[in-house]
Parts: sequence; structure tokens; C-alpha cells
Amino acid sequence: MYFSQTVSGAIHRLASFFYQMKKEALPPKHPGELLMPSGTGIMAFHLHGRYQVEALPFFKGLLPKNYLIGQQTVSYRLKVREVDADIFGIALQPTSIWRLTGIPAHQFTNMPIEPQVIFSRKQLDLIPKLDEPIGFEERCRRATDFLEKIQSDLNQGKTLVDYALELIFESKGCISTRTLCKELHVSERHLQHLFRQQVGVSPLQYARITRFNAIFVEFTQTEAPRDLGFLTSFYNYYDASHFFKDFKAFCGEAPSQFHLEKFGLLKELVEKSPYLIQVREGK
Repeated sequence: MYFSQTVSGAIHRLASFFYQMKKEALPPKHPGELLMPSGTGIMAFHLHGRYQVEALPFFKGLLPKNYLIGQQTVSYRLKVREVDADIFGIALQPTSIWRLTGIPAHQFTNMPIEPQVIFSRKQLDLIPKLDEPIGFEERCRRATDFLEKIQSDLNQGKTLVDYALELIFESKGCISTRTLCKELHVSERHLQHLFRQQVGVSPLQYARITRFNAIFVEFTQTEAPRDLGFLTSFYNYYDASHFFKDFKAFCGEAPSQFHLEKFGLLKELVEKSPYLIQVREGK
């Protein structure tokens, strides 16, 4: 079961949406639910049980009870063993972890880190408030209050990376690093350095994730037969084989073999609320 709610007010500069995800324990031989990188950082709090993640070659194991994770560059398998798992999460804007922690974002890429390691006591006060037996909407309200309080302490000015991200979102990821640099009058080396510090991945990687998420949502929500030629051309893929390569890299199989029905949680996430594109909608 999955719920989500887009953030409101000024905190959209820090967060894109809130979500709660409940999953029953899976059979021992189940390979796990397939999920893909969303372009967001995540601050998450287990309310019951624990999720296990297999995001090779970066991480494999039980997630911490509460954790912060930066950009995820690969698809991953989410597993629940023995006890049902329930988690509440805050999907953060691409530069928020860097703003919140002051730590280079690449240190959080594909790596869950316990908040006690990096956050102040003021920020950690949120954890017990979310762990109480309350409903989803009340958790969202408390998370909103928390973000509003800490936001006042942060530098809210736009950076060069924020302007680059706007261009990436507007183009649905169909933009090259060279074009970004030309639009922003900056060298490619400097922009790559800034993205690594503030987002955790290169502008090329982030645009690739954004583009694939956009085409994946259209691909899965379009009734067959799908016009792959039109879709790949619209999203600036050089040819169909380039798209197939991307698809297999993220989904583990070719488009012709992929059936969303095999992945119950991913199907629910995409159909109920396209979480893969909510980050740009939150902007």
C-alpha cells in the first residue's frame, strides 16, 4: 500500500513529496520488488519492520531504522522478510541534502546513512514525533512543521545548479551537458564539480535519470501497441537500440519482455501517483 502527498508552501524548495509505503512480508524465494531511481534524495523513517535493499554494486542489506540517502543511480530490489514493513519518507529536492548537511552530496549517493551521524539535536527532534501512532496526514503535517523550522536557518538563494536543474526538468532530461553550459555561461568542468557537490551525480547522469523516468512513465501508461519509434525520437534517443540499452540497464530486461504487472509495488507507485516524475512537479 502506498500513499503520497505533494508538499505545499515554501518547503517545496527542500522537499517534493511525502509518502508512506507498507508491504507485506514476501516469500523466501521472492527476488524482491523492482524500484528505480527517482531523482530525489530520501529521508526515511521505518514505522514497523525493516526493508532490505539490493542495489548492486553499491549496497546490499538491511536499511537502518531511520536514514538519509542521496541520489540513487541504479534500479534496486526491495525485500521484506518475516515481518511486514511500513515506512514514512520525505522525498527531497536534488540539492537538499547538501543544503541540510553542508556535506558534499556525493558522499550520500547510493548510500543510506543514519541521521544521528550528521544531524543536529534540533533536526533529530523530528524522529520521535513521526514514530508516534498517528495517521499519514498528521505525519505529513509534522514533517512540514519540521522542514519549515529548519528552512529558516538555511541559505535559500538559488545556485547555478538550481538553474541547471530547471533546464533539465523543462526538457524532461533531453538536454546535453554542453547545452547546459552554453545556456548558463559556465565551463563543463565547473558545472560537473558543482553537481557532484550539490546533487551527488554529474549533470549527464541526472539528465539521463530524468529522461528515462519520463519515458518509462509514458511507456507503462500507454496502451499497447506502443509506438517506440515516436517515443524514442521524442525523448532524443539516437535510435531504438540506445533506448533498449537504457531500458535494460534500469529494468533488467528489454522493453518487449517487460510487464509492469510482474512488479506489484512499482505498478502501484506508477499508476497511483507517478513518483518517478514528482520531483519536477514539486518544483
